[in-house]
Amino acid sequence: MLLNRVFTEPETNKRYRVVLEQLSDLMLIDVDSEKALPFPVSEEEFQAVGYKPISDPYPLVNVEEGSVGAIRRDEAWNTISPLLEHYSSLFIKSERNQLINQLLRSTDKPRLYVTRQLRRYWQRGMVPNSLAPDYHKCGARGRPRREIENKVGRKRTVSPGVGVPVTEEVAELFRMALDGFYLTNEKVPLTAAKDKAVGLFKARYPTATESAMPTLAQFRYFFQTNYLNSEVVRKRTPARIYQKDMRALTSTSANLNFGPGARYEIDATIADLYLVAEDDPNVIIGRPVLYFVKDVFSRMVVGMYVGLENPSWVAAMMALGNSFSDKSAYCREYGVNIRTEDWPSIGIPAGVMADRGELLYRQADVLVNRFGVQLSNSRAYRGDDKAICERFFNTIQSQFRPYVGGVVEPVNGKKRNGKRYELDAVLNLYEFTEMLINLIIVYNTQHVIEGYDFSPDMPSDLPAVPLDLWNWGIQHRTGKLRSCDEELARINLLPYENGTVSQVGITFKGLVYICQEALAAGWFDRIRQNRPAKMEVAFDPRRTNTVYLRPDKTFENYWVCELSDRSRRFRGMSFVEAAGVLKAMSRTRATARQAEEYRKPDSLAAVEQIVSTAKKRQKANKSSTSDSERLRGIRDNRLKEKEAERDQSGIKTNKKIKQDRPADVVPFRSQKTPSNESVDYPDLDAFLEDDDD
Repeated sequence: MLLNRVFTEPETNKRYRVVLEQLSDLMLIDVDSEKALPFPVSEEEFQAVGYKPISDPYPLVNVEEGSVGAIRRDEAWNTISPLLEHYSSLFIKSERNQLINQLLRSTDKPRLYVTRQLRRYWQRGMVPNSLAPDYHKCGARGRPRREIENKVGRKRTVSPGVGVPVTEEVAELFRMALDGFYLTNEKVPLTAAKDKAVGLFKARYPTATESAMPTLAQFRYFFQTNYLNSEVVRKRTPARIYQKDMRALTSTSANLNFGPGARYEIDATIADLYLVAEDDPNVIIGRPVLYFVKDVFSRMVVGMYVGLENPSWVAAMMALGNSFSDKSAYCREYGVNIRTEDWPSIGIPAGVMADRGELLYRQADVLVNRFGVQLSNSRAYRGDDKAICERFFNTIQSQFRPYVGGVVEPVNGKKRNGKRYELDAVLNLYEFTEMLINLIIVYNTQHVIEGYDFSPDMPSDLPAVPLDLWNWGIQHRTGKLRSCDEELARINLLPYENGTVSQVGITFKGLVYICQEALAAGWFDRIRQNRPAKMEVAFDPRRTNTVYLRPDKTFENYWVCELSDRSRRFRGMSFVEAAGVLKAMSRTRATARQAEEYRKPDSLAAVEQIVSTAKKRQKANKSSTSDSERLRGIRDNRLKEKEAERDQSGIKTNKKIKQDRPADVVPFRSQKTPSNESVDYPDLDAFLEDDDD
């Protein structure tokens, strides 16, 4: 099939279109000549010349219906369509002229118009749109007009002067102001960039007058016609904000999460509400911290934490532990009775997505090593990586804001009738948690998710309610989540560090603990033994009373260690408080030791003075007695010196004791005992020796 195809002749490079193919004969027409008419070529001659096919040089244009081009096209088509009814006769000159003459009798168009439109029809593709005029080539749309002397556009009617044309030099100044000032700073308005451009213009053309300055309308028109809005926003917006809030969304969160538990998202925020103390409603305790864990597939809230702990691994641990366990007991603690079927998210998920905070450090390795959870961390400043959980904070808080007092206002509370919104707080932590539990149960069981992206295998009668999506996914996708022992899971989620073992106990963060299993193993006996030097200890940072030792460095066994009497001072404290006390004790000890070291040389000097005086006295009173005699008299000398010491140190008083007569002596022995028998009284040293024993 060669009909309507365009070929080029190798020798002349002329382009021809095949307008008729009949048996072995062809009719060609030069597509570039303004006076061309079809001429015959046999197929053998066509092959011999070696015509080569090329792409059509006249691609069909899209003509808008109702436009001037469409009217001109239809006019030309209606004129030549009677000729096309005798198409094969048009290639014979005499018959073509006869047909044209007949057509001229029934139309007011001149012969030249008819022949030009017929030639255009053949040259441009032999379809109605080939008769459309080339209006798309008219004018200079999209091309700036820089080689001008006078200002284009409407003339001024208010401002004096005629203005200045936007030549290539002026356009360069506009680009400098826009690229170097406006696009690099999101706080700069377009009017300030225009002022910058005017300053550059005055610097380049110092003789320019006030009426010959670029205007804001010219600057804005140049900006709108030469800069794409998407590129402007991309360059003026910080990259992380653009990627988070403005980039194109090409997929959904649930696309790659095939069922419940495929991926959980966890995040924290500070609630927009002030609370009061439970024991005294007049005491304001600040804003609580909220942790939510959400399943991406079903959008169900699978775990939560509401408390006063700052966002940390401890609070995240409690939220994750809540997501792994049965929530019916948790709800009963706050007076909410539910069935397990009302909140069925029990078990360990396949993956957890968190931000680059509390789950980025070594403590979170237990999720991977013990529970086999694939842990992912979002990119910095990219909350859209876990948008399901991020968006829920505003969703849940918008439901209680209209009804409670103490809600954080967007404007400083002092401007609202002179009263601070903190003073309106009425809920305590228990009541706030109870309220959130009720709202979450309603969300999980009744809330219809707008715009949920159903997969092809989901039935049309499945509502986009988290509980229904969860139950359907458990039945048809993932099945039940992996189960775990709740107590063991909570302990394994605790942070852990190394502690040392000695005969005084297990020392951890400066505190000493005792463990019954370690006592039975003889770790604390004061003998030489092969006790372990270091052990892994899991601890709850909120309380020092109990820690959990891992005897075999696995996640399946643990020993409960209680605070020893040596560290009884730290009972009931948090580890942070205990660290503060230990630091204060260290400062006190260091201060006392510093004072000791400062005064110790003085006491040593006194000792040296006393010894020196004694040596001088000894040397001055040197006796002629031999050394052996001096050694033999030690016992007698001691007795004499002791009597002298007793006389000197005895209790002395000036008051005389009045006695009328001597006291009666009652003998303990019988009358038969001789009265002259001596009584031997024990020495004081004997009492001291007995006490020493």
